[in-house]
Amino acid sequence: MRAISVLSVASPVVWDELEALATVAEHLGDRLGPLEREALPGFERELLPVLRKGGLDVLVRFARRDDATVQAARADLAQRIAELPDAARGVLLAAQRHALDHEVLGLQAWDPEHDADSVRELYTVGLLEPAGGEEIIGRYRLHPDLPLPVTVPYDFAEAVMPPTDDLSPAGPGAVALLHDVAALAAAVVHVIPQRTLAGSISRADGRKLGRRLGVPALAKDGKLEAHERWQRALRALEALGVISTDPLSRHISLDLGLEGAIAGSAQDAVDRLVDRLVDRDLRVGLPAVRAALRQAGEQAIDEVVFLDLLREQHRELVFPRWVRQGVAVYPLLLGERAVAFDQDGWEAIEARMIPRLIRRMEHLGLVRTATGIFAATDDGQRWAMGDEQITPALWVSSDLEIVVPPDAVTPWERFQIERLGRCLSRDVVDRYRLERDGLAQWLSSHELDEALALLSRRCPAVPDTVENTLRAWEAAATRAVLTHGVLIP
Repeated sequence: MRAISVLSVASPVVWDELEALATVAEHLGDRLGPLEREALPGFERELLPVLRKGGLDVLVRFARRDDATVQAARADLAQRIAELPDAARGVLLAAQRHALDHEVLGLQAWDPEHDADSVRELYTVGLLEPAGGEEIIGRYRLHPDLPLPVTVPYDFAEAVMPPTDDLSPAGPGAVALLHDVAALAAAVVHVIPQRTLAGSISRADGRKLGRRLGVPALAKDGKLEAHERWQRALRALEALGVISTDPLSRHISLDLGLEGAIAGSAQDAVDRLVDRLVDRDLRVGLPAVRAALRQAGEQAIDEVVFLDLLREQHRELVFPRWVRQGVAVYPLLLGERAVAFDQDGWEAIEARMIPRLIRRMEHLGLVRTATGIFAATDDGQRWAMGDEQITPALWVSSDLEIVVPPDAVTPWERFQIERLGRCLSRDVVDRYRLERDGLAQWLSSHELDEALALLSRRCPAVPDTVENTLRAWEAAATRAVLTHGVLIP
């Protein structure tokens, strides 16, 4: 198999239109069908500006796997995992819990002496591979289609206690932040703002962002740094690593990997946000804290009892147990002094790390704390419970306007709506208008049927005029399409 770029057209007539604007044939390779030809390297860079100047926009997109392919890959992986020995399955589970963006440091997940055979077996069946070097305690890359790791059945009932009056007030909510992140990300896609030499967003682009976001004050002054709400959203985008700045032009671009970070329900999106924003060494404690908050409900958790129960139920939560000369020790590098993997070690190491995780979660607006206790905020309860809320319907009018009441959409859905249209007003109820340019941008990474499915799922009835208009815009936008990453034999 090899990956190529493919130029496809809506009808044979478009070939003549392309050739009339530029010497397209010189940049095309094999004919894959009457409406498809291989695009040679340099086609996008050399011809697209010429074609655009001549009035013919070529839609650029990347190939995606269909659902059937994804499901087949996952079924194959499940079969491979089921056939593993118990030891190898345990190593894989530990690696998944420690992995970030499908990468894990062997030092954090397994004992290089006793688990070496299991690591080699996982490599042999294609579930992980070295990400640089062959050192067994180095970095490894996990297969991206692996199923989620099995959760530990924690029981923290003994740690539940009544909340005290000195619990700290709840900070800014994570769910509201995610909606702002989605809105700002969609605006960045359309505006492609530029930074100044000082690192801030230029005033002109700040005003464009304000108009795109439906924020009159920002549209007037252009000072994004003066609007704490949107500056916080920008910092979150930077912390998530989904925007980048070109070192020469200083233009900001969005990595659409953001979609994976905010996919699913609001609770799923919060889970991924917290997972990415806490310290890497502390992420493994999130499922335990979430289980404790779920069992506590509106009550609080005694931190000392919580840590004792966590040690009893999941001693290898943060570090794997290494055995050297018959003694359990913490992971160590050559020349380091061995530290016994016992209760004293837990008190000195893990019992100090987990409270740092709780403090970080307080900063993200998921918990409130007092001396020795913590409790969930409203957002924290939603995150811990993981229950879908009954959401109000949004409304789509025949003039292409969308009305979005509070809590009517998830952060992922808001991101899509704001990519498809422009925000007319942002208040308790938000109003958007679908736009032709927005749909063209959407089609670079999605199909129109996905947009229609989103509207139909949240709206009682989408007017026929809306669907007809969107399909007409789609036909115009996809007259010529350049698709990268198409696999052929």
